[in-house]
Amino acid sequence: MEQYGKLKFFEYIPAVPDNGMILTRLGYRKTKTVLDEEYKKKLKANIDTGLMLCNTKGVFSRLSIIKRDEESVELENGAVLKSRSLSKLLQNSMDVVLMAATVGKDIVDRIHDEVENNDAAVGLILDAVASETADSALDWMVDFINKLIRREGKKLTKMRYSPGYGDLPLTNQKIIFDILNLERLGLRITERFMLVPEKSVIAIAGVEGIE
Repeated sequence: MEQYGKLKFFEYIPAVPDNGMILTRLGYRKTKTVLDEEYKKKLKANIDTGLMLCNTKGVFSRLSIIKRDEESVELENGAVLKSRSLSKLLQNSMDVVLMAATVGKDIVDRIHDEVENNDAAVGLILDAVASETADSALDWMVDFINKLIRREGKKLTKMRYSPGYGDLPLTNQKIIFDILNLERLGLRITERFMLVPEKSVIAIAGVEGIE
């Protein structure tokens, strides 16, 4: 982990997605979907390929909440996140953690290549692996942060919130993108506030007392 002021960067995150979640994302149902052995081998091979293509990195920052009302939350750096739902999530928090993770460009390029030029089914499997790995990276960071703040008698909120979810507009991705200096992870953001490469995720969690 490298630290730059309030930013903590991870150049490698050992995120291991759950195979069951990958299959669920692909539409398979445990009790109803029957896979023959040959297909299982191909599926495992494609999942393994996807995992090797993931270059999983992340960053987080802990910031004080200086003002909160029913409609918005203002952070110590002056950033204002407008969302009733987020404000409610943070009602018992004095601090907030902003975090982001990415699986990198290689797997995204491979997904596009498979879908457009080769085997769309393989592309879908790789897409599911990339999505679950990005989410697993956030889970890994949450566990890491919880271990850090447990000595303070604190923990992160069980739920984490992402821009574009509920009533938190996607425009907030730009605010958090700048705070976390996501260009250092090789990311950029479009005029429509989408992260590039795809399979990059931003999340917000509160820091609250364990009791």
